[in-house]
Amino acid sequence: MSSEDLGYKLTGQQQRVLKLLFKFRFVSAWLLADVMGIRRASVYEVLEQLVVKELVIKVYEDVFRIDRKPAYYYLNKAGVTTVRKLMDVKESAVHALYKNDEATDEFIDHCLVVTACYVSILRFLPEGSDIFTRAEINRFKQFPKNRPDLYIRTPDGHEAVVVVIDDKPSYIIRKRLDEIITHSEDEGWPNDTYPHICFILKDTSTKNSLLYATHKRLESMGMDEDELHILATSLKQLTSDSERIWSNAFYPAKQVALFE
Repeated sequence: MSSEDLGYKLTGQQQRVLKLLFKFRFVSAWLLADVMGIRRASVYEVLEQLVVKELVIKVYEDVFRIDRKPAYYYLNKAGVTTVRKLMDVKESAVHALYKNDEATDEFIDHCLVVTACYVSILRFLPEGSDIFTRAEINRFKQFPKNRPDLYIRTPDGHEAVVVVIDDKPSYIIRKRLDEIITHSEDEGWPNDTYPHICFILKDTSTKNSLLYATHKRLESMGMDEDELHILATSLKQLTSDSERIWSNAFYPAKQVALFE
């Protein structure tokens, strides 16, 4: 469906930005520029045009200046409806986005962190790879009920699910891991090879703690290291210039690439 059919005259770039707002839900201009690979000024201009068209909400508060936080943007209800029709998806696929204006500060910050993780991971994936966000994953049935933040699929058949936990206590992290392990055991995966299970955590200490607990859990289940690939890294490591930032539960001191 074209933008003219919707009653809106939208440029190709405006439509692309609207679809990315569906994908990430809450974004800043500089994060979106990194995702799109274009100048920040160009992204800012498009976002402001969509604000004028009353499809997008911009939020910038005085405290942001003190905290050195950028403005963030999200689809309003008219924007969600427009994207749904542009993408030709069912209303159920965008239902959660109609409540964007009710999102907590914690959830908004999490969306911004996930977007930054998306950019960092994409740098080292082969051309033609896909990274789906939770908003997109909700359309698929093979995932655990508590959806991961990202799902990665490469042209050569590698897959990974990624959970970003930047501000939760250890028991919440272990609970999320247990949910995915249980899903891998009870439900499995369509091609019988479960995706790599990846955690991005707030710091190295939290990462090491999870890997230690995971190793004990897998050993108690009698699992070998090749049966289920569970990897972890930290937010700081994710911003490095190397793809060898991941550690697995069996060799926590060794740094490896995502699909090594």
